[in-house]
Amino acid sequence: MRVVNSPHPSTAPSIYLSQVLGKPVLDANGERVATVRDLIVRFGGEPHPPISGMVAREGKRDIYLDWEQVADISPQGAKLSTFKVDLRPFQRRDGEAMLRRDILDKQLIDVDGRRLIRANDLQLAYSEGQYRLVGVDVSVQGLLRRLGPSRLTGSIQGRRTIDWGDVESFATDVPMVRLRVSHEGLSKLHPVDIAHIVDALSYRQGQEILESLDDETAADTVQEMDPEAAAELMEGLNRERAADILDEMDPDDAADLLADLPEESAQELLGLMEPDESDAVRELLTYEEDTAGGLMTTDYVAMPRDITAHEALARLRALEEPPAPLYHVYTVEAEGSERLSGVVSLRDLVIANSDRPLASLEDPDWRFVNMDEPARDVARLMAEYNLAAVPVVDGDGNIQGVVLVDDAMDVLHPDLWTRRLSRVFHK
Repeated sequence: MRVVNSPHPSTAPSIYLSQVLGKPVLDANGERVATVRDLIVRFGGEPHPPISGMVAREGKRDIYLDWEQVADISPQGAKLSTFKVDLRPFQRRDGEAMLRRDILDKQLIDVDGRRLIRANDLQLAYSEGQYRLVGVDVSVQGLLRRLGPSRLTGSIQGRRTIDWGDVESFATDVPMVRLRVSHEGLSKLHPVDIAHIVDALSYRQGQEILESLDDETAADTVQEMDPEAAAELMEGLNRERAADILDEMDPDDAADLLADLPEESAQELLGLMEPDESDAVRELLTYEEDTAGGLMTTDYVAMPRDITAHEALARLRALEEPPAPLYHVYTVEAEGSERLSGVVSLRDLVIANSDRPLASLEDPDWRFVNMDEPARDVARLMAEYNLAAVPVVDGDGNIQGVVLVDDAMDVLHPDLWTRRLSRVFHK
């Protein structure tokens, strides 16, 4: 993370919001006309947004002062460049955020640090001809600066002010206006990191984050979350958007999520998904959750055992969306057949002579499980034989899906951290 050193920039003074709140507002003659109530920024894509106005308290009412009326601001207060003050009551405009009301003491996202922070104070600095919001003080000193005398705060060590350019706020903290907050920085993090952050947020904030992500990133993030928590967030999204995210998810994860939704909502979303995706998920939903069928994914690659390694690799390259992860190619008896013959590891396929048939590359010690086999037995088998994946067959020996190691580990160790850790090894 970038740490803002005071002053910033080096040729101009730096002050904190807490140092000016409640201080006097003087007119051009030095006469006190009000007190500083809040400062306003209008976000427009700049890393350090300029202060655009001030809310001042005059008597029992709040008034608005455009920043062009402010000649100077310091820990002693604000001085105006005019003799007259418009005493009309303050009304917030769309797109504006009030530093004290909307950001101070609120949760923010430190993108560079991949964590949530709380704004104990806000740093302002004079740059490019105007004061700008440049940093968030997350230290104890920042909090004590607002609560105690300066002689107390001056003795506290370890002040840390995070550059505002590395911070993202929440539009949901400003519900009374239309405030667009970009979460572009957050979207570039690993889905596991995004999921950690979303898990710690309120429902409204978590939904804001999910809505800001593209479909693929949102899908990856949802798959890293607890299915029940993810289902709650997804249910609050626009139905078509939720269906688009489900389309990008692995079929087994999508089925887990839909199983946690009310039946009516699940059926509605299935109807909005792409037919191929929804068919795969519908099939998985028919199996008991604690069986191999309920544990498996239908995203796998099967090929006839009589084709060569060269042909198999060509088919893999031609796949529009190969499964992720891809550990094995599952061999079937003939083209058009689903009867499982064996398992070929991707490693053996890649290093084999191009003219070798897949049948000669099949693992002699391969394992499979039946559809109705208990999930815990499947997980134990995979742990015992150190299997990254195991195929699932029906009563006729036809392959129906594959159980992956992350789902098996989730059965044996359902803690969320274990679920996430397992995903690190299979991606």
